[in-house]
Amino acid sequence: MSGPVAAKPKAAERIQEAARELFERQGIRATGIEEVCRVANATKMSLYRAYPSKDALVAAILAEDAAEHDAWIEEAMAHATTPLERLRALVEAMAEQVAEPGVCGCPMLMAQAEFRDPCHPTYQVVATFKRGARQQIRDLAVAAEARDPDQLADQLSLAIEGAIAARSYLGEDRAAAALRSTAALLIDAAFAQS
Repeated sequence: MSGPVAAKPKAAERIQEAARELFERQGIRATGIEEVCRVANATKMSLYRAYPSKDALVAAILAEDAAEHDAWIEEAMAHATTPLERLRALVEAMAEQVAEPGVCGCPMLMAQAEFRDPCHPTYQVVATFKRGARQQIRDLAVAAEARDPDQLADQLSLAIEGAIAARSYLGEDRAAAALRSTAALLIDAAFAQS
């Protein structure tokens, strides 16, 4: 039987926050452990005590991002009473995130761009998160009785990913508007009477 979970030491929190900011600004591969420690005002010993490797640090950051994202989506869907309303609320929450100024993009997509080897731990964390996000859409589509839940999940996942990526050249507002209109067409088609 294990005891209560110990709180993360302050050095580990500083390290994780510094790493998150540096990874977002410079990229994961371009950021060295020494720089993370310098910005966090921590020693390498503190870093390796909290995270056995840089990959473990990246995985911890992405796992925290995933948990925050999941909680945020659940909160966005909380007011919806039917599966279809929950699906629409999920899309609207993502469109609002796309429209938010100053957001650098999805940490998962940025990590995915840097780590393409399916055996790499970062790739696996991202793939697990993305599969889970798609599965959530599929589960809502099944509960709402879409004609083809898998197809709708694929289409909405691609629309969301595309809108996030398109922010750089369409701008936040146009990318969000495109996501809203595309998702509305896809959802309407998935539930249209034959």
